[in-house]
Amino acid sequence: MRGVAYPRLYLRMALYIGAALTAFVLIGALAFATIATWELTGYLEARSSEISRDAASVVRSGGREALQRWLQNEASIPDGASVYIFDENGADILGRSIPDIYTDFVNSALAADREEATGNFRPIRLTSQVVGPDGEVYSFLIVPRNITLFGSILTAAGLIAVALGVIAIVAWLIAGRIGRPIGELQQAVRNLAAGDINARVPNQIANRPDELGQLAHDFNLMAEHLNQLIEGREQLMRELSHELRSPLTRLQAALALAAARNSLGEEERRRVDNEIRQMNKVIGEILRYSALDSSIKMQIRLVRLDRLLARLIDVEEIEARTADCELRLDCEKNLEVAGDPELLTSAFENILRNAIRYAPPHSAIDITAIRKSDDICVTIRDRGPGVAAAQLDNIFEPYVRTGDDNSGTGLGLAIVKRVVTRHGGDVRAESCADGGLQMTACIPAADFS
Repeated sequence: MRGVAYPRLYLRMALYIGAALTAFVLIGALAFATIATWELTGYLEARSSEISRDAASVVRSGGREALQRWLQNEASIPDGASVYIFDENGADILGRSIPDIYTDFVNSALAADREEATGNFRPIRLTSQVVGPDGEVYSFLIVPRNITLFGSILTAAGLIAVALGVIAIVAWLIAGRIGRPIGELQQAVRNLAAGDINARVPNQIANRPDELGQLAHDFNLMAEHLNQLIEGREQLMRELSHELRSPLTRLQAALALAAARNSLGEEERRRVDNEIRQMNKVIGEILRYSALDSSIKMQIRLVRLDRLLARLIDVEEIEARTADCELRLDCEKNLEVAGDPELLTSAFENILRNAIRYAPPHSAIDITAIRKSDDICVTIRDRGPGVAAAQLDNIFEPYVRTGDDNSGTGLGLAIVKRVVTRHGGDVRAESCADGGLQMTACIPAADFS
C-alpha cells in the first residue's frame, strides 16, 4: 500500500484557505482604494476649487444674507462633496444639522473661541475663513458626501462582493478537487455494493498523491481482489462440475453396459470402483483446498522440516521405484519452523508426487533444504519435461494443468500455494536450463527470541 508522508489533503485545504485570505486582502485593498478614489473625486475638486474666494467676494458685497443665497442656489459645489459655512457660534448659516461624527471636530477646530484670539495670538485653523463687512468670521467645512469616518456603503458593498467572489472561487476549487473525488468514490462503492464487480474509481483520482487518491487506490485494489475471488469461485464451480460429470458419465455407461448384459462383470466392477475413487479424490481435494481458507485456524507446532522431509521420502519411495526414479535428499539439520505439521506434509507431498509423475525413467529427483537468512527454503527438482514460461505464473492457480496429463485434480499446487502462504512464506516454480522443473518453498524459520 502506498504511504503518505504527511496529510496532503489537510495541507491543500490550508493552502486554499490561506490563498483565499491573501486574495481577499489584496483584492479588497485594491477595491477599497479604487472606490474611495472615485468617491473622493468631488471632495478633492471642492478642496482645490476657488469656492472660498467666491464666498469671500459674495459676503464682502452682500453680507450674511447674500452668502446664504449664494450657498443655497449659486455655489458651484462638485458632486460627492458637501459644503458647510459656520458662523462664530458654530452654527451653519443655512440652519442645517451637521453629521454627528463631525460635531466634535466643528466644536474643537472650527468654532472660534473669542478668548483664544487674544493679543497677537491666533490658533491654527484647519479650514478657510472669510470675514463679513460687520467683522463676523465665517468658517468653511468641506466633507465627502457619501463617505464617513467609517467608510461608505459603496465601499462596504464592494468589500462584501470581493469576499463573496473569493469564497465562491475557493468553494468551486474545493468542490472540484475534494467534493468530486468523494462523489466518484461514493458512486463506485454503491455500484460495487449493487453487484457491479467491475466498478472502479477513475485513475485520475486513484493516482492523486493525497489521502483521497490513496483511498481510491485501495478501493480499486479491493475491488480487483473481490473480482478475482468471484471469478475464481466461478471457475472452481465450472471445473468441479466438469470433474464430477466425467466420472458420473462413465459410471452411467458402465451401469448401462451391465444392465444390457444383465450382470456386472469384473471389468465393469473395476471401472465403477476406479470412478468412485476418482470422485472421492476430487471431493477430498476440494474440501482440503477450501479448508485452507484464512478463517480456518491452524494447529501451530514446532516442526523439524529435516525430519518431516525424511519421513515423507520414506513414504513416497515405493511410488518413486514404481516410476523408476530415485529420490535424493540433502538437507541441513535442525531446520525448525512454527507451523501445522499436517498441512506442511500435505504441501510437500503434493510437490513431490507431482515431480514423480513427470519424472522420466532412470532419473533422479533432488530434495534440498537449507537456511537462507530468516527463512528455510525447500527445493524439489525433477528432470521431466518442465513447464512453458508462459504457464509458470499460473501454475499455482486452481485447476491449472500442464501438458496433456489429466490424471490429477488440478488442485495439488493450489493447495501448496495456500499452505505456504498461510505459514507466511512464498513458493515459486522455475524451469531449469537443462530440463525439468524446480519448485522452491520458503517458510520463515522459528523465532525463539
